[in-house]
Amino acid sequence: MWRSRAFRAVDIARRRVLTSLNTRRHEADLGSVRTFCVLLGTVKSGGSLLGSMLDAHPNVVLSDEADPMRYVTAGFSRAQLFQLLVKSARREAMKGRVTARRLVPYSLAVPGQWQGRFSEILVIGDSKAGPTTRQMGERPELVEALREVLGTVEDRYVHVIRSPYDPISAMVRRSGRTLDSAVADYAAQCERLLTLRSLIPPDRLLTVAYEDVIANPAAQLGRLCQFLRVKVQASYLSDCASMVDANRQRERHLVQWTPAALDAVEDLVHRYPFLNRYVSEGADR
Repeated sequence: MWRSRAFRAVDIARRRVLTSLNTRRHEADLGSVRTFCVLLGTVKSGGSLLGSMLDAHPNVVLSDEADPMRYVTAGFSRAQLFQLLVKSARREAMKGRVTARRLVPYSLAVPGQWQGRFSEILVIGDSKAGPTTRQMGERPELVEALREVLGTVEDRYVHVIRSPYDPISAMVRRSGRTLDSAVADYAAQCERLLTLRSLIPPDRLLTVAYEDVIANPAAQLGRLCQFLRVKVQASYLSDCASMVDANRQRERHLVQWTPAALDAVEDLVHRYPFLNRYVSEGADR
């Protein structure tokens, strides 16, 4: 029911009224924002992990599944959009930043840090890379629409890449689709990313590999915070690094790969420059 067009229309109207009424009350908290962070990537690329760690920073609010492009499309103002993201981040923190709900749920909570709260908001955004990439890729004009909504707040993009074999395997397990169908879907997502990357100034785009985050989370998180122009403390980096499970089973090992599917993915990693690091990986073959 909550995915129906009628329900979504009512929900948009309700949120429009509530955020309009609360604009004055949140003005002081939201006036310090200078960067809007957009995470891009395919589904199951690792955006939720990065988003949860960023949301643990005292100067960053990164919601999860807030779907900001939905409100940009609906004509919400900057203040209204930011209110929704703050509320969503607080709600997700109260639920423990649980992710992979359709597979095996696990928590991305960072104990002792700032998830769901803040000291001063300098960076705000959302961590659901897949839906955002789909919407902006299908409607590239949303890139400029977002810039118009943000005004003096700068948009910065983080493209999270991951070896294709794991996201594709997760798609198969989550939706029950065939392996060939998942590979085709993934290819379409890559095409959208190629389009989006061409629309973003190079100095506002950072590519982060999920595998590098797992191998050295503190270093990659420090690099990401530098890109977003926020300072970091050693305790923040170590607390975030402590919740990264480097031994989690990789999704690719839970799916029976066919030679045809392996060849198709090998073609993709050659075709798209942002996937070139995965050439000849071949699902560990």
